[in-house]
Amino acid sequence: MSILEKSTKGGFVLVGEKKTGKIRKIKINREKCIGARSCVFLAPGVFQLDDENLAYIVDPESEKDDNILLAAKSCPTLAIEIYDEDGKKLI
Repeated sequence: MSILEKSTKGGFVLVGEKKTGKIRKIKINREKCIGARSCVFLAPGVFQLDDENLAYIVDPESEKDDNILLAAKSCPTLAIEIYDEDGKKLI
């Protein structure tokens, strides 16, 4: 499940948090999302598209970290950010 968080760059992002693995936080900047579906294709348990054809986070724990990283890297607009347990941005 995701929560809405105000971005430091303006606008809002959706945030999902994990309790296990090297990934601890997933953020989606919906202003950047173009609905390409690459994240949904690679990690469908984590990402889905809503009625506006924009990505949102379903269940951050449902996919392996490698799949989530690959999904984030596949985003053509780099709308997905991934952070580790120390808050370091991985993508």
